[in-house]
Amino acid sequence: MRPNRKLVRKLYKLCSKALHDKLGINFAKNSKHKDMIKPLIYISINNASAESLKYTKGFPSPDTLLRRLESLNLSHVVDALNSANRVILTGHAKDGMKMAIDFIEEPYYGKLDMYVTRSKYKSGTDRSHTFATISVVGKDEKERLTLYSLPVTMLDTKEDIVKKLLENSPRPSVLMMDRGFFKTEIIIKLLESMGISFIMPAVRNERIKRILNEFAKGNIPSVIEYEMGSKVYLIIARKKGSREEDKPVDKFIAFVTNIKFDDPRRIVDIISEEYRYRWGIETSYRVEDGFEAKTTSRNFTLRVIYFMLSIILYNLWILTRVEVQGTALTVFFFKHIVKM
Repeated sequence: MRPNRKLVRKLYKLCSKALHDKLGINFAKNSKHKDMIKPLIYISINNASAESLKYTKGFPSPDTLLRRLESLNLSHVVDALNSANRVILTGHAKDGMKMAIDFIEEPYYGKLDMYVTRSKYKSGTDRSHTFATISVVGKDEKERLTLYSLPVTMLDTKEDIVKKLLENSPRPSVLMMDRGFFKTEIIIKLLESMGISFIMPAVRNERIKRILNEFAKGNIPSVIEYEMGSKVYLIIARKKGSREEDKPVDKFIAFVTNIKFDDPRRIVDIISEEYRYRWGIETSYRVEDGFEAKTTSRNFTLRVIYFMLSIILYNLWILTRVEVQGTALTVFFFKHIVKM
């Protein structure tokens, strides 16, 4: 089936209108260029910098666009872009979907300030601008939508970020979280208080290593109670592709969950299978990056706009594929239609 150009354009117009309505970029009455959304989308779709506008007719100068964007209030930008994303996801984001929370780090080479977080050394720096997201996960790529996102500052706690993400999203049937949350017992208590079912892999600390060794010897079952501020379950599953001669820490993986069950043997398969869905969002992040405008600016508001807009455009691409089942709408062709 050929990709539906009319549908792409229709959804693009919906996106553009939502951004116009929510972002509210001001301009002077005598301004020659009164539409800042179109050039903003243009550089995002092209994965380019504002400097590329120099060679494009009908658009404002790079300085004009950047000045307008950098003058926006950060809090307003976050609320506005999440609101625009919510408009686009109307009818698609629902309660009862499998979801995942993640922290995305974008390398940063400037000075430390409240908007810069420390991270593992990567690409020549241990500093980053960090964003937290909550996304729908599933077997099919077309199920992976990013529902809400937030910039993370040095003043934010993981508990506050997780709470805000959950309060501003549909209620998940189960929440997948990575190992980074395992050490934070207060988050487990938060999820329990909110009645949220969760799954997360356990950090292979000394305690977990001992448990895996005991399991390998046959001394403990694959499902045991585990204390993390409240009682949860530790589920031990065989790693895919592991060999018999592998050490227990390499052969098995432990998950923590609060999901209730009747059959211990069945829950082991369910937990490991459910968590596999989460790996798909790593692919989503790579695709989203292809929708993000480039910049060397140290202005945090500008970087937040570029990141959050990439999420909106990615969601737009996914929704187009959902609406037209069987279409071969690649990211390249989607970009081509939007730019026409």
